[in-house]
Amino acid sequence: MSAPTAGLAFHSLTYVAEPDGIMVGRPDIESYAVLPEDGAALLRKLADGMPVDEAAAWYERVYGESVDIADFLDTMHELGFVVAAGEQPALAAPVRLQWLGRAAFSPPAWIGYAALAAACAVAMVRDEHLRPHVSNVFFTSSLILVQVLLAVVQMAGTLWHEAFHALAARRRGLPSPLGVSRRLYFLVFETRMNGLLSLPRRQRYLPFLAGILADVLLFSGLTLTAAGLGTASWGGRLALAVAYITLPRIGWQCYLFLRTDLYYVAATALGCTNLHDAAMSYLRRRFPRLPGVRSVVLGDEDEWSPLDRKYAPWYAALAVAGVALVLIVGAAIVIPVLYGFSDRLATGLAHGGLGTARFWDSAVALVLVLIQFVVLPLTAGRRRPAVARPTPA
Repeated sequence: MSAPTAGLAFHSLTYVAEPDGIMVGRPDIESYAVLPEDGAALLRKLADGMPVDEAAAWYERVYGESVDIADFLDTMHELGFVVAAGEQPALAAPVRLQWLGRAAFSPPAWIGYAALAAACAVAMVRDEHLRPHVSNVFFTSSLILVQVLLAVVQMAGTLWHEAFHALAARRRGLPSPLGVSRRLYFLVFETRMNGLLSLPRRQRYLPFLAGILADVLLFSGLTLTAAGLGTASWGGRLALAVAYITLPRIGWQCYLFLRTDLYYVAATALGCTNLHDAAMSYLRRRFPRLPGVRSVVLGDEDEWSPLDRKYAPWYAALAVAGVALVLIVGAAIVIPVLYGFSDRLATGLAHGGLGTARFWDSAVALVLVLIQFVVLPLTAGRRRPAVARPTPA
């Protein structure tokens, strides 16, 4: 297209300095691009109302070279930065629950959070029964209740985790919608926080870490609830069971290679924009026979920042080591739970008696396990439509 000379207008844009350029964005549609400093300066001139021809002349005068202004404006149109014909400039919509986000991370709230975590630590030191143990999962003799209640509260715990992400972002005036999606046949909650790219890097850390804070607070509150109700009571045992299954969600964040919350913290601190994809392509190119990377679609190295390429080998090594760590830690947590469940299940089926509640509780629990881990995965696999994957050029 030819460069327009009049009537050019831009939506409200954000400019954030990054190690490899200026992150320019339009938060309302979550469109972002890293521009070199001279490109961002040219965009600022245009957005401030300088005519196109004058902006091109200004660029040549300041930077000593000409600019393809038509191509530059084509890119700005594609990003949605330019107000199209018949369109009105986007207005920032009010952010719901921003007041709650500010309250949740206010100084009094932080004092309360610290007091809660400290009280939990003291309680666990004083009473060993409050400390996490695999036996806490079996808070009742009914295996059906163990499965159903823990599945329900696990979903509620995930919602609590994501809600803290959303509130931390809304505190800064970002919409951060919280939605529900599906992975295989599991319902999961997710918070979209692409708007964080419009904030300086130092302001992104709290929204990334807010989910871990939520889990720590949940664990602390449940442990203190068990202390108040008594570890021998049904309510106290349930609280300890939910607290125990909260810990893996906290530990999961340490597996950076799975793009967890801590991955985004690390990528932000290093100044990277696409570290994970750069590292996976690095592994695919250099170790094509390595299990798990054969299906990786090779990315275009030109789209990665210099920092992505710099840290890709280190992150790739971390990913390989992390897979081994996941297997080890997973076995340490999952195997004891499976053993305890299987032992109780076998005992109920073998010694419960056909007419006893214990037998039927174990039988129904076994059916639920088979449905969840055998029937549903097979059904999901058969119903999943084939998706055409783009072939890299």
